[in-house]
Amino acid sequence: MLHSAAGGSSAATCLGSFWQTSVVSQMKNIPHWPWIALVGLLSLPSSCGGAAGAATGTTGQAAPAPVEAKAPPLHPSQAELLQIAFDAASAFPIDPHGKNRSRAQEVVVVACFELGQPDLALGYGTRIADWRRGIAYADYAFGMARRGDAQRAREYIALAQGVIAEEKAVPESQAWRSDLIALKCARAFARLGDDAAATTAAAGIDAASAHAVDGGWADTAADRVERITEQGVAAELAAIDEAFPAMSIGQQSVALATLARVHAKFFSDATTRRFCEERVAERWVKLMPGLRLEALATMVQTCFDRKEIEAGRKLLAVMREIVAAHTWRPEDKAPWTGRLVELTFAGGETERAKADADAALAAWHRDREQVVNIWRAETLRPLALAFHALGDTTRCDELLGLVLEESLENPNSRPRCDDLVDTCVDLARRAIVPSAAVLDRIREIQRGLKAPW
Repeated sequence: MLHSAAGGSSAATCLGSFWQTSVVSQMKNIPHWPWIALVGLLSLPSSCGGAAGAATGTTGQAAPAPVEAKAPPLHPSQAELLQIAFDAASAFPIDPHGKNRSRAQEVVVVACFELGQPDLALGYGTRIADWRRGIAYADYAFGMARRGDAQRAREYIALAQGVIAEEKAVPESQAWRSDLIALKCARAFARLGDDAAATTAAAGIDAASAHAVDGGWADTAADRVERITEQGVAAELAAIDEAFPAMSIGQQSVALATLARVHAKFFSDATTRRFCEERVAERWVKLMPGLRLEALATMVQTCFDRKEIEAGRKLLAVMREIVAAHTWRPEDKAPWTGRLVELTFAGGETERAKADADAALAAWHRDREQVVNIWRAETLRPLALAFHALGDTTRCDELLGLVLEESLENPNSRPRCDDLVDTCVDLARRAIVPSAAVLDRIREIQRGLKAPW
């Protein structure tokens, strides 16, 4: 049987007013929305790293927001799962699998940050060999800024900026890597209240980095919502409306993440709330379905959290329509199927959620052979997690066992390792304690990772 452990809380984030300054001239097609113009210069995923270093001599204002409380310690099961995941990721040989190794290690580090464990994230991040270490420094700096530790924040901003310099010195380096680190540094400076330093940190970002669709990038940019005021929100939303048709898909991704944050922050304002819901649910219907679904899912959960159940169910119905209308690959549809089950349950429709979960599992068994073996575990895992959310820990445990066996269908260790990392991290994020049998199998698979990769 499985049960939930006491888990750490995810950290809320905020960006400073530096979004409203700088480089507007580089985005002439969005003249009235300067902060998104800067955000538009940025893209791609979040990451991690670490190692001690000297602080800069820069001084800034005191952080304007209250110091964040530390998260509770991890449950022992969470700590072990994260360790297993990182050890598995580190089993990748650097040559020729350095990118796969760092990417998998990053999955673990990001989860540590999300669980409110920045020191653990940094400890793992110091072992990332490539440019992603610089993002970890910057993410750690942001965490320290939120805790009110300005000295350590500046120390790790300096380390992150050192990685930027190293990256730019490599002829074949891709600009978006340095730009992503710069975005994270700017966010940390902003959290310290040093908007001048934030603007300087972001000034060199290349406009060509603007257009990738990435959740981590969009979420980081959307952190600025924390400093939008009641007096300014109407102007912000009007600017989004005006600029949206001219935005690239990557910029639209940032805009949607921003609307979801605005929807939550100003939920009690019926006009603001309606604006956000209407754009995503009714007006911007030609967007990529994944972008709309992510924003809608956040809004649905906000409605349920605020006890506006009917409002949440209406948005959930739109999500169902989007999922039903689109032609998906099974591995792309599965996460949304699981998400719909969980949101349906959160909205109080218990029997419907259980029926949907059963139907989705039956469909998985029916269509299994049509899914390439390296995607089967990834396709089944969201359903296992959904059954846990429904309270059916027995079924969840059974499916986790099947997920692990499906991950071994391919003889190469690369997909096996990626599946193991994702499974362990998902369990840790949700504070799910696997049964002894499942945990033993996880350990066994981790020990067995070896050539061929």
